[in-house]
Amino acid sequence: MPIQKPISLMLLLAAGAFAQKPPATGARELYYFGAGGKDKLPPIQKASAPRSSNSSAPQRKTDTAAAEPAPTPAPEAAAVHLGLRYNVVLVDRAGTRSEVADPDRIFKNGDCLAIEFEANRSGYLYVMVKQSSGNWQPLFPSPEMTNETNQIDPGQKVRAPKGYCFEVSDPPGVETLFVVLSRDPRDFYELYRGIKGETPPPMPGTTRPDAVQMASAKMVNNAVAQMAKQFGTRDLIIRKVAQAADAREVPNSVYVVNASDKPSATLVTQLRIEHR
Repeated sequence: MPIQKPISLMLLLAAGAFAQKPPATGARELYYFGAGGKDKLPPIQKASAPRSSNSSAPQRKTDTAAAEPAPTPAPEAAAVHLGLRYNVVLVDRAGTRSEVADPDRIFKNGDCLAIEFEANRSGYLYVMVKQSSGNWQPLFPSPEMTNETNQIDPGQKVRAPKGYCFEVSDPPGVETLFVVLSRDPRDFYELYRGIKGETPPPMPGTTRPDAVQMASAKMVNNAVAQMAKQFGTRDLIIRKVAQAADAREVPNSVYVVNASDKPSATLVTQLRIEHR
């Protein structure tokens, strides 16, 4: 019958279209729906080394004010439903044991914490904590570990800070962490430079050891503010799953996913840890 062939074709097309849509719109479902395999990321281009101060060659003003531009990202940098999963980990005083904690619990003075992250796509991970001074202090990657890679691949667990924990202390309040997962080096280039201390050389007479530290802190603060403004909570959905649904996750996992169907290359979120 001639009508059957077109109907069958329509059913097949409809089934194919349905297969490309997530089964639900929850954070956990979108996290797994958007998962991909390990892939190659555009490299982070480091800033040019400053010229020696005793060089006889004249320096243009832009030599000390700007670095080489970041590379153009590969077309596949953007991904649909880019997402993170994290757990708050409570570390004992000896630093030998750790256990996953409910991120909504009220921690106490002296508790030492770390955050474990997983991503559903390859990307670059940055984690900062806000100090009492208001400055953002990098937890991951560490400024002291110049060769430490901050690349994360699907299924890989990354703990921040790596090999350590950060202790909550008086006065009681809220510790705020700023987290970036990005596949596009252009989005976090200034943040990278600030963490790595790639600041312009000091002017004559300002060679104090803390000069670069102050400049780097300012760069990190500015980069965090810009990224929070540009990305913020746009299109993000966040959900805590108290009970593990399967072997792929642990209790009290928090999913942070870009819910938009439009591909994106960068995810920015903040964590709040309350303590008394």
